[in-house]
Order: sequence, then C-alpha cells, then structure tokens
Amino acid sequence: MSALMASPQLSIVLPAYNEGARITEALARTVRYIDERGLDAEVVVVNDGSKDDTLQKAEQFATGEPRVRVLSHSPNHGKGYAVKRGMLDARGQCRIFLDVDMATPVELIDDMLPVLASGADVVIGSRHLPESVIEVSQSAIRRWMGSAFRKIAGMLLPLNVSDVTCGFKGMRAESADAIFAVQNECGWAFDAELIFVARKWDLDLREVPVRWRDSSDTTVRPFAAAWASFNELLRIRRHDRRGAYARPQSGHAE
Repeated sequence: MSALMASPQLSIVLPAYNEGARITEALARTVRYIDERGLDAEVVVVNDGSKDDTLQKAEQFATGEPRVRVLSHSPNHGKGYAVKRGMLDARGQCRIFLDVDMATPVELIDDMLPVLASGADVVIGSRHLPESVIEVSQSAIRRWMGSAFRKIAGMLLPLNVSDVTCGFKGMRAESADAIFAVQNECGWAFDAELIFVARKWDLDLREVPVRWRDSSDTTVRPFAAAWASFNELLRIRRHDRRGAYARPQSGHAE
C-alpha cells in the first residue's frame, strides 16, 4: 500500500495551552463529528507546555481512542509553534487546525473540505465575509485591536484577505509540508506569515465564511499580543528580505 493510500483523508490539529477545562469536551465533540460524517480522520493534539492538566486529560482520552494522538513539549513556545508541529506531524491528505474553544465549530470542516477537494491549496476561515455569522462578538477593544492589526498587516505584507487571525485554516498535505517548512514565527502573527508565504508562492488561497463565537475566558492578553504581533510582522519582512521563504522544490503544490 502506498504512503498516500495509507494516509487518512483528514487530520484535525488542535493546539492547546492550559485548556484542561475544555480539552476533553473538545476531543469528544471532534471524534463525534468524525463518526457522524463517516470520515477517515485523525486528531492531533499539541500540548504547548501547559501548566495545568491539559496533557493528562488529552492522554487519558487518547488511551481509549486510537484516532487521537497527543504531542507535547515544554516549555510553552507559542501557538504558531504548536500549530507547525501538529501540521507537520499530521498524516492527512487534508490538514485543518482550529482552536480547542471551538470558537469556530469543528462541524464547519464540512464547508472547508469541498474547497480543498476542488483544488485549493490553502483555505482560511473569515469572520468578515457577508455570509459569516458572529454569534457572540468580541469586546469593543478586541474588535478595534483586530481591525488595527488587519490594517497594519495589510500595509506591511501583501496578504489580500479579509481575516488574518481566524483560528480555522486548512491546507492540502503538500502545501502544509512546504509552507510550515519555512515558517519562522511562533507567536500570534504566525497566521499572517502563512498567508504571506501562500501569496508569495501564488498558491490557490480561498476564504470561506464561518460561524464564530467569542470565548470570554481566552488566555490571550490583547495589548501584549498586539505589541508582540507588530514586531513579528516586521520580522516577517526581514525574513523575506534574507530569502527565508524560498519555496522548497519538493513542496510544489500543483
């Protein structure tokens, strides 16, 4: 059997940092989704140096569920690092990452898989398309900061998308292997870096609308994250100038 045939159709990657309160329910919901749709899929949890019982609960769940794999490292390296590790370790022909809080429900993979199957290299969820539904909005300060980040990112990098930071993105396997091979940023601007690389390589990148609900107990500190993200955007430009995003020959997405 070839490596391609042995690969599952789908990998769902869940980066997790201090998610002990909801990791079990997130995994149960994800496995239930896989079962209900009859998908050939795996779930890859990446514990990003959590200080709570995230790792223990994820491993306990995985003990009784062979489709769930748990990766872990310590100390915490950032969401970008966790996503990169999970997407590169994933075996699926399509690889999708989303947040444990299910701000974008796992069931919306229904809308992303057909777009990937139609030939898209990269598909990103967007909260700002006309068809998108915001069930619980962010606070005013978070909305303002998100808007400011999109504008700054758009000025510094040619992204040309309506939503940079929605935590719901998917790629075909060959695109994921190539893009994450050159990813440098581990913090919150990693989304912008992925999109920038996809645009630089002229990959087929498409946006899909999402149903989205803000999580009030997020661990993100908005002002600290905003300052860090701005510096990361500047680093992405520097990475590009020194040739860090040269396209790997083996990672060509047809």
